[in-house]
Amino acid sequence: MPITPQESANADLISGLSLSFSGERVVYGVGPFFRAKDTHKTQALWIADVGVAETARKITSGLFYDRTPKFHPKSGDVYFLSDRHKAGSEAQIYRISSGEFGGDPEPLTSTQNIRGVSTFEISPDGRWLAYISADEPAEKDEEDKETYVIVWRAPKKSGRLRVIDLSKRIKDVRTVVSVNQHVQTFSWSPDSTRILYRLTDLPDIESEAFPISENIVSIQETGGDLQFGFIHVITHGRQLFYNSIWSEPGMFYFLRAEDYAAATPALWTCKTTPGASPTRVAFGHTDDAAGLVRINTKVAVEVACGLETRIEIVGSTSFTAFETSEDAFSSWDIKQVNGKYIFVAARSSGVTGEPENIWSGSTVPGTKGVLSTKLSSHHEWMSGKELPQCAPFYWSIEDGTALQGVAAYPRGQSLKNLPTVVVPHGGPYSRDILNLRIGLHYRHLLASHGFLVLSPNYRGSQGRGNDFAKAIRGGMGTLDYADIESMLDAAIKRGYVDREKVAIAGWSQGGFLSAWACTRPNSIWKTAIIGAGPTDWGSMAICSDIPAAETDIGGAAPWSPRDPKRVPQYLKGCPMADVKNVRVPVLVLHGEKDVRVPVTQAIGFMRGLVREGDEAASAASTLIIYPREGHGFEERAHVEDQLTRVLAHIQKYLA
Repeated sequence: MPITPQESANADLISGLSLSFSGERVVYGVGPFFRAKDTHKTQALWIADVGVAETARKITSGLFYDRTPKFHPKSGDVYFLSDRHKAGSEAQIYRISSGEFGGDPEPLTSTQNIRGVSTFEISPDGRWLAYISADEPAEKDEEDKETYVIVWRAPKKSGRLRVIDLSKRIKDVRTVVSVNQHVQTFSWSPDSTRILYRLTDLPDIESEAFPISENIVSIQETGGDLQFGFIHVITHGRQLFYNSIWSEPGMFYFLRAEDYAAATPALWTCKTTPGASPTRVAFGHTDDAAGLVRINTKVAVEVACGLETRIEIVGSTSFTAFETSEDAFSSWDIKQVNGKYIFVAARSSGVTGEPENIWSGSTVPGTKGVLSTKLSSHHEWMSGKELPQCAPFYWSIEDGTALQGVAAYPRGQSLKNLPTVVVPHGGPYSRDILNLRIGLHYRHLLASHGFLVLSPNYRGSQGRGNDFAKAIRGGMGTLDYADIESMLDAAIKRGYVDREKVAIAGWSQGGFLSAWACTRPNSIWKTAIIGAGPTDWGSMAICSDIPAAETDIGGAAPWSPRDPKRVPQYLKGCPMADVKNVRVPVLVLHGEKDVRVPVTQAIGFMRGLVREGDEAASAASTLIIYPREGHGFEERAHVEDQLTRVLAHIQKYLA
């Protein structure tokens, strides 16, 4: 039986893998991707014995949202965030003893707090727990008052850095950093006496486009109390990714892009002295750094390389610890124990039809390891399903540029003359890989129902280095769309595609590409599905929550200086301006509360289509707005409805 929209909407998500410091256990979260209306999100914690097959077992109920678990470096206790004091409320920190996994967790931060904890980290020596939370409001019912107003970008709910002494020699929570800025991330020093922390202007994503400072606070115990000393290390003027990692004495690592217009992160180091200048270490030329984990005095770096992903150990000895091979992983961790590297990952493979589960492996320095032991059996409902077959797809364009993507189709079916849907990913800085992760993704659903699905990693995608990623900045609808057409052309030439039955369906940046596709004159597409897609770059720069990124992507903003004799760059890639060319039925899907791509993008496109488009195409086109939803959907019924509509629409116009 094919995968159904209902099964996709009810699928579980695996997240937050964390290895114990002994390398003997892994803890992680499992819970529904989506929730029911008017209910809170839930997730249970699971634990498994590393290297021992099928040992995964649940240690919390799953009635609450238990997440981001971490082991204590000495006791092996698990600390995590949860709303178990009041389901659906802001998270606080809890601890569950290693001697009684499955017992009642103990709260470490006050369950009476209105503000939640965003992140926490235990010091390497195990004595301290540092965390970020905002100050409690002066009036807890402020937002319920009739006179309550919203001041745009007011400095409210800024994060403060706080510490708890787990040894209990110092009583009560101590606030370490409380300034007129937001503490965004932090990392403990190797000797547990200092904390490296970042400051942004405000606790919003827009502030990440402005300078971000890295600072150090020292913590000294004197006479039963704590004293703090502060230094400023560096101010970054470019885009940062993830947390900095302070793994070596006097040195920390971080991921940073060359400039805001190039979203490809490279690995950098910087000394922990005031005014230090960072040094680029590796990655970002032909591959992309995509994650960072501390391993004693080294770091492990997730590296995206085409369709594959590898984990590189960087330090005095650098080597590849493990990498994918026609499979993929979504979450991972690694530790060095007695000279051996032990690693775990949430692995899946669309090639072999293996749903995502927890796997472990090990290796020694200089040797590439493999994920050899399957620890869990989640997603067993898929065993009776017609899971799609995924395969890498390679092709080249006229100038010799080699491109990559993923082809998915019914398992066991011949790749010959199939009705075809191109599903371009969002981002644009993202990529499609050979995973089998069921959720709100059209590829697996459509391929399970008899369609060939092509997912191109067009120029602008992750995994091919800086020049590849920034090739389309300021050129939406040019090289990216040319790559989509070239993948379809290559598949047609190979005999895979019924050229009379082709559609395009994408979300976010993929939604833009769908809108762009159906507004091209004399296009081949028989229908298009536009999911949360930008259709006018000028208004995106005005209204999106990431205006700097939208300005880079679109090429300019309405406030950018320009030549009055020239058409502004941001108007050149706007599907809304070309709705007169639409000749096919279009299904437009959007969340009512989307702040990344505001719903006005969809409404504007449909207004233009009604006024300027082909009458028959306009009459057959539909806009569906999902109440309460943002850019990423949360409610299960809405996800099921969306996938049902997508499948029915494609079947109607390609069958």
